[in-house]
Amino acid sequence: MTMDNRDNQEANPLNAEPGSTRELIPVLEPEKPGFLGTFTLGLRVWATEMQRILLGQAKRHEVRQLETRLREEMAVLGRLEQQGASQQSPEFKLASQQVAMLKSEIARLRREEEATEPHGGR
Repeated sequence: MTMDNRDNQEANPLNAEPGSTRELIPVLEPEKPGFLGTFTLGLRVWATEMQRILLGQAKRHEVRQLETRLREEMAVLGRLEQQGASQQSPEFKLASQQVAMLKSEIARLRREEEATEPHGGR
């Protein structure tokens, strides 16, 4: 064995010749969490899931409220049309704008809900 090979062998113990007295350094496994570590991890996972569920329920509730408001505004629009109100009247314009805004907000919340749901639905 030449001097270069011996230096290389000492630098990298994995290339040691079979039967050599140089032992490999054992690889230490990371410490496993004890009961307390496992318990706190479980609590964090539970809290994250509860937060996700509650936020989903709050968003669904908001969508239901917006849908109710949309029905009310559509009824106002219907009454204004029955009364023969002009589409240029301020009441008609306001009701039309409210309907458009509510529809876009409901659509945005539904897209957001679909994007955050883990299984794509309820």
